[in-house]
Amino acid sequence: MGAVVLRRQAGGEHSLTFAERALYHQIHPVKVFTDVASAIIAIDLFWRHLLVPGLVIALLPPVLVSATLIREVDLDRYRRSAMGAYLRRYMPPWVQALRLFGAAFAFYAAWYHVPAGVLGALAIVAACWVNGILRRRPT
Repeated sequence: MGAVVLRRQAGGEHSLTFAERALYHQIHPVKVFTDVASAIIAIDLFWRHLLVPGLVIALLPPVLVSATLIREVDLDRYRRSAMGAYLRRYMPPWVQALRLFGAAFAFYAAWYHVPAGVLGALAIVAACWVNGILRRRPT
């Protein structure tokens, strides 16, 4: 059975800056899966008022995956992709902050058993991801 290798380019240098790696790691399939899975499980844990497990699940896996991807994975192929171009144009830091706020608000709403709040907060996160599609193009 082979091992998955997540090593940097030869010489230990990244071809991208830290800010670029922080941006492009967000579309890596492992990161997307980790964020979605952690959020779903954490919402359930907060709904059941399990604060510590909820915080651990909400924070630890996404942070560990982000740190690993940013440090170890060559993200240049994501930079060159169509989704990379989309991120550059439509995912400035304030939109990333709004996504984070939406996730935090979903956890808060789950704690207080407000389904509309959870759905509304998740809608904010989804709107942040599709904001470039929703924007009107000048004619």
